Amino acid sequence: MLLFILSFSCWLGESQQKRNERQKDKAFYKAIAYAEADDYERAIQEFKIIVQQSPDFVEAYLQLGLCYLNTNTGADSAIVILQKGLTQLDVEGQTSFLGQDMFMALGKAHQMALQPDSALLVYEALNNKVAVDDFEMKQELAQEVSNCENALIFLANPIQLTIVNLGKEVNSRYDDHSPLVNAFEDVLLFTSRRSTNKLPLLQDGQYPEKVYYSTSDSINWSKSESLAVFFKSLEHESGLSLSPDGKSLFIYRNDKEGKSIYVSYLENDEWTEPVKLPYPINSAANETHASLSSDRSTLYFTSDREGGYGGIDIYMSKKDARGQWGEPRNLGASVNTPFDEETSMIHPDGYTLYFASEGHNSMGRMDVFYTQMDADSIWSIPVNLGYPINTPDDDFFFMPSLDKSHAYYASARFNDNYGGSDIYRIEFDSAFEGELAIIESEISEEARQQGGIVRIMVTRMTDKRLMGDYRPDSKSGKYTMFLEVGHEYAIEEKIDEQVIEEARVNVTPKMNYQTNKVVHSFEEIKMTPPLKRAIVHKTLKEQNEIIIETLEEEIKQLERAPFYTIQILALKRKPLFASMYLKGLDVDDIQTVSCKDGFTRYIYGAYIGYEAAKFRREQILKLGRYKDSYVRLIDEIEELRVVE
Repeated sequence: MLLFILSFSCWLGESQQKRNERQKDKAFYKAIAYAEADDYERAIQEFKIIVQQSPDFVEAYLQLGLCYLNTNTGADSAIVILQKGLTQLDVEGQTSFLGQDMFMALGKAHQMALQPDSALLVYEALNNKVAVDDFEMKQELAQEVSNCENALIFLANPIQLTIVNLGKEVNSRYDDHSPLVNAFEDVLLFTSRRSTNKLPLLQDGQYPEKVYYSTSDSINWSKSESLAVFFKSLEHESGLSLSPDGKSLFIYRNDKEGKSIYVSYLENDEWTEPVKLPYPINSAANETHASLSSDRSTLYFTSDREGGYGGIDIYMSKKDARGQWGEPRNLGASVNTPFDEETSMIHPDGYTLYFASEGHNSMGRMDVFYTQMDADSIWSIPVNLGYPINTPDDDFFFMPSLDKSHAYYASARFNDNYGGSDIYRIEFDSAFEGELAIIESEISEEARQQGGIVRIMVTRMTDKRLMGDYRPDSKSGKYTMFLEVGHEYAIEEKIDEQVIEEARVNVTPKMNYQTNKVVHSFEEIKMTPPLKRAIVHKTLKEQNEIIIETLEEEIKQLERAPFYTIQILALKRKPLFASMYLKGLDVDDIQTVSCKDGFTRYIYGAYIGYEAAKFRREQILKLGRYKDSYVRLIDEIEELRVVE
């Protein structure tokens, strides 16, 4: 009888233990399901209950630590949990796969907490426990050690900047990311997982990604609104890039072929239904990001197609003479690595490419880099943008302004966020070199009448380098050029190989784009010659005081003498391609004057006395197109000039 009672008691104990194990396993897999659905907050709550009830359940400590690492501010908590879990393992257990995973997670937790020194100690301890022939783990450890060494350098030399949250009109308590601005920075498009009446709540507690927009009056951003065209589907749709002129929006969709790139066009102030980019941009592989050059002739995109350097690589494709995308070209080993490269963003200057990478000298995970293409189409060694733009966490979407003095960026690690990731503006204390002017224009009437695909070829005269192969809008004929100041450019309007019109422009430093949003029309881009010229050789005074007095008197006479100019045009509405009309005149002597009466006047030259100006007008009349020109005083023009 006693034996039966003892056996029954053992059976009850075993049965209870099995029941407890089943309940523990059920709770564990429930927590795992939350984590797999990216609902880390609920997963954390479940795992915390498990480790409280089963303090020897080491794998629960590991999973809890990993969940903390996937939250915005959980690195410190992850360190505590993972260290506690490691104490549950004996020496042999620490060398097991579970133990190695615990050490690796602890090292990354120290990295995320900006403690690279501590992380290096953890990786050194793990390296001593890994088998010599475990090459895969040895390689992973070497990469993490390299990341920590990079982090030590960047943390010791932070970039001086100011970070400003764009505010509650833009950001929400959900994830807001991928900020996109046009060149004028008066339109912001971004991706958000915020709540709307039309979208379903997903398992992770957020809603499908959709594109929203806000406008700026140069001081404040308006309350963001949704773009209706992207709410016809309940799937994720994320903004990738916006063309500098603000007319083409590239988005990401997960369709039946996989991850693909689509584009929507702004027509009559409405965004069109997105269309999928054709082959060879999209392929049977995954294409995840795209950015269009300012001349609309080159697309930079990311793909994991065969033939790359490993993972996701950056490619470029150029349009041919017929406007079709050509065979993509991998940017090469100087940019792409065996790791992933993502979010390629070409700057309007045409040769600076921003992108994210897990390779190069990353601090860990994705860091933002930039590289520049030289005249031989060779990309420079990528430069890490440094801390605090980059961290050991994923940092991969960086939208620079036209003058590179500031940028737009999304992050969840700052204390003033409204929840999830927010969109910020980063102000650099010192700007990058290279200023650009924005020049808007339109194809000539002759090109319109002739028909065909128009191309605007822009060549920098200082080095004969082709700086742009602009593709005007097929309907309006308009295009926007982004040219570096301080250079003269030759501009050809072509259809096939026939040159329809050509012009020269000198983009002066005064024309650089600033926050007051100065945009130059093509006809404004002329040299502004000095109206009064006087040359005095300082050495003459040493040779002969009488001569210098004579020169000074002549200068006084010149200053007293009336100066005249030739008014070529006076138009209420500026011509869209005035430089073509003014062809044949010396570009250095043409000046465009915006006047108080609403007219734009085009004047030519500066002459001492009426007769000299009259004689020059008679010469230019022989060109056959300036019969309405006449001589007038420069002082009259100056009185009419609008003072900026």
